[in-house]
Amino acid sequence: MMKKLMPFLCTSALALSLTACAGTINNSTADTASNATFTFTDSGVTAAGETDTGYEIDGTALTITSSGTYTVSGSCADGSIKVKKGTTGVTLVLDGLTLTSENTAAITCGKSSEVTVLVSDGTENSLSDTEQNNDDNYPENENAENAVIKCKDGSLVTLCGDGELTITANGKNGIKSGATTDEDGEASLTIRDLTLNIDAPVNDAINAEQLLNVESGTLTIDAADDAIHCDLGLNIGADGTDGPTIDITNCCEGLEGAELNVCSGDITINASDDCLNAANSDLTDYDFTMTISGGAIDAYTSGGDGFDSNGELTITGGTVIVWTANTADNEPLDADGTITVSGGTVLAAGGSSGMGMNLEATQPCVIYGSTGFGGMPGSTQSSLIAADADFTIEDADGNAVYSGTARCGANFILFSSADVVADSAYTLKAGDSSTEGTAQSGMVSTGMGVGGGFPGGGQKPDGEPPESFDGQMPNGEKPELPDGEVPEMPSGERPTPPSGQGRSADGSAPAGDGTSDTTPTA
Repeated sequence: MMKKLMPFLCTSALALSLTACAGTINNSTADTASNATFTFTDSGVTAAGETDTGYEIDGTALTITSSGTYTVSGSCADGSIKVKKGTTGVTLVLDGLTLTSENTAAITCGKSSEVTVLVSDGTENSLSDTEQNNDDNYPENENAENAVIKCKDGSLVTLCGDGELTITANGKNGIKSGATTDEDGEASLTIRDLTLNIDAPVNDAINAEQLLNVESGTLTIDAADDAIHCDLGLNIGADGTDGPTIDITNCCEGLEGAELNVCSGDITINASDDCLNAANSDLTDYDFTMTISGGAIDAYTSGGDGFDSNGELTITGGTVIVWTANTADNEPLDADGTITVSGGTVLAAGGSSGMGMNLEATQPCVIYGSTGFGGMPGSTQSSLIAADADFTIEDADGNAVYSGTARCGANFILFSSADVVADSAYTLKAGDSSTEGTAQSGMVSTGMGVGGGFPGGGQKPDGEPPESFDGQMPNGEKPELPDGEVPEMPSGERPTPPSGQGRSADGSAPAGDGTSDTTPTA
């Protein structure tokens, strides 16, 4: 599949960078004076209008063959609509349509077509397929399109309007958009304004190969795999706009694209794997990017990373709240390249594997909890705060710079906002527990540290290891003991650590002043 994309990687990367977050969004306007109006029933399609050209009817199958505006309504248990290959200037108005297709897509936009699917104001529309619309499971079905709405290679398709559209994908995907190819031309899928509900119990809710723009509207998604996926460029919202409202109630991965941009919108994600993912396993030597410049994201994953980029991860604005399950293999923020925080409000909390982040905090941030080795993958870690606990982050004067409720237990919390001042102290409070931290800026080391990172993680006060420690044993080797045995103290007891650094041989806390800058959560 990706072979179709390779000739376009250089040009498409430029195009994606030019369209990401730029410009204003056009309103959902179209000439709704129909060339023809069609009514679906279980027995056929009837046509009315000024012309009897530009379309073909075969039983319950309608094919659009020329430009114009076509309005469809009615109900049919097994029917379909297709815009013929190479047909441009088509507006398909859904005006109270309930359509199921058994063996193929309910709506197909052919190769190199240009189609606007406009959902009429105040109407409710429903499109669905059956399990037979999946050529993986039904290879004998030559008509399978693997999606309820199929936009083929080289098609430019816009879904818009002020009405409501519900898609139920029993075959494979809800909406599938094709690739840009030499033969068929540029491809893109744009969604704006409409209320769109997608139930995809088999695979992805929305899957695009080239460019996917979700500019506005209200989307509610329940998907077995990805909620919104694009092989290359995925743009959510646009600068200077409210953007879409996206509620992903269930999915494996939430938003995924090789170049993922969130510019505006109100996004809620409940995932079992990564909430946001900048990746594509079919691309090598590609500059994967994830950029958050606006909007509000509230994300939770029960078994993956919060934000995961195979390249750079940049947050310049907006509000980001992300929680990951409190296990050692989940990172709230994870990137193969640099994680840059230069603006916005960021609360990233949950588990931490302890492998660390390459974090550049142009805007100061404060970090609490374990950032050293976090344990075996999948292991549950101790918590700074417990699930459902109310908590605040306060400055030295007791003013709250953030308050919220924990989605899950967390042993790691990163917070950054315009209110955070570098080198200032901030206290995380949850119930009777409190944890001190100091805001940092610039390049921040958050992993592979001695004793678990900063603050309060067993390092020197300035967060650095002892001067005599070079990170390894002499010659970089571990010493071997005779016969592989562990030596014992003369009395058979373990040594008692210095005050405040551990427990004595009898398991009791060592003598000291009884104070600590970290009070464990009950």
